[in-house]
Amino acid sequence: MADRSFSSAVEEVLGVIERALDNIRTGKGVESELHTVRACLLEVLDLVERDPGIEAASDDLYSVARNVAGGPDRGPRMSRLLSEEFLRFRARLDTAQPSGWH
Repeated sequence: MADRSFSSAVEEVLGVIERALDNIRTGKGVESELHTVRACLLEVLDLVERDPGIEAASDDLYSVARNVAGGPDRGPRMSRLLSEEFLRFRARLDTAQPSGWH
C-alpha cells in the first residue's frame, strides 16, 4: 500500500473490524457487531482495487464471523479460526492498491 493516507484509512477500518470480532468472540452485541464487520468489509473492498483473493478472504472472514455470532460455539477453536481468517484477510491487503481513492 503505497499511499500513506490510503494505508491509514485501511488500517482504521481494520481496527474497527478487529474490535467487532473481539466483541463477537465474547458475545457482546453480536448482531450489531456482525453488521459492523460486514459494513467495514464492504468499505475495504471499496477502497482497494478489485482483487479476487481479497474478495475471497473477505467472504471467508464474514462467513466465520457469522458462524461464531450465530452459534453456541465461541470456544478456543472458533476463536482461533476467526483470528486466522482475520490475519489472512489482513495479509491479502498488504499488496492492495487504491481503487480511485483520494
